[in-house]
Formats: sequence, C-alpha cells, structure tokens
Amino acid sequence: MNPTAQIRFVSCTRVVVLACALLTGIAACTDKDSPPINRALIAANAPDEESRNATIVFADSSWTKARLQVGRARKFYGRGETLLDSGVYVEFYASDGSLNATLVCDSALVDDRTMNMIAYGNVHVESDGGQRIIDTDRLKYDHVEQRVHSDARVSIIDNIKGQTLRGVGFTSNLALTRYEIYNISGTMKPNQ
Repeated sequence: MNPTAQIRFVSCTRVVVLACALLTGIAACTDKDSPPINRALIAANAPDEESRNATIVFADSSWTKARLQVGRARKFYGRGETLLDSGVYVEFYASDGSLNATLVCDSALVDDRTMNMIAYGNVHVESDGGQRIIDTDRLKYDHVEQRVHSDARVSIIDNIKGQTLRGVGFTSNLALTRYEIYNISGTMKPNQ
C-alpha cells in the first residue's frame, strides 16, 4: 500500500470510528433504553386538595363565625368549591363568641368565593340549648346575610312556643329566633 492510500485509510477509519461513537452516544440518549418515568394518572375531575377527618374554622378579622368538622373535604380550585361528605358537623357562633346553632348533615357544598354553603341529606339544625329544631333534606347558608333558608320540605319544632310546624320552604336567622315558614301546617299547644 502506498503512503497516500495508507493516510486515506487511516483518515477514513477515524471518520468511521468517530461516526459510530456519535451514533452510539445519540442512541444512548433516546427514551427507548431509559427506565419509565413513574407518572400518576390523575383524572380531570380529581380534587386539588383532599382532607380526611378535618376541622375547618371560618373566621373574620375579630371573631370565629363557624367551626366545621367533616369526614372528608375535597377542594377544587378551578371550580372554586369545596365538597364535604362522610358526615358534616358545623357550629355557628355569634359575634360575642356564643354558640348560635349547630348543623348536622350527610354532605355539603361550599362556594369558596362567597363562603355560601348548601347542606344535603338528613339536615338537622338546633339552636343553642335545643330551643328550636329544624329538619329538612336541603338547607342553604348565606354567609353575607348570616341566614339559612330552604325550598324543601321542613319541620320546625319550637320548644319555647310549644309548637311543631311543617311546610315547604323557610328562612331564618342563624340563632333560629326569627323564622318564616311557607306553605305551613302544624300543631300548637293551647295557651294555658
């Protein structure tokens, strides 16, 4: 082999070796040989936060307005709402810190923007001391007005007046001291 051919052969060999090394390096960087990335499949309707056996306190600058205990709370940022289920218990407080009423229900939906709440299923509300008791299937709490109301069937036991009222729809303040009931029927004890 002449010296010029030998130089060309060595140069070609170097080019081939360099090309093989580059191709091997590029092939090593592909995803085929890398271990799979552990990615969780999250459903589009999955909550952004979830808590179990949680206590949530709703406070204004100077006082606690309500204290809520729930079996499971799921918060959805995009929808601006929190779903409460597995048993809901709420205590509503007056501005002086005294207990106004308690609410127990199966589940509830809280609008995180307005802090309004809709309680569902076996809704039971008692004023402090059980003086007035409300039972219904659905109850709405208006945060700004500090009132509760419903358009469902309702039963109100007023132990102070000695009467049980039933109707479809009602509205009341949180202490259950001033209420209106619609489409009313009921029983009253005569004055003695």
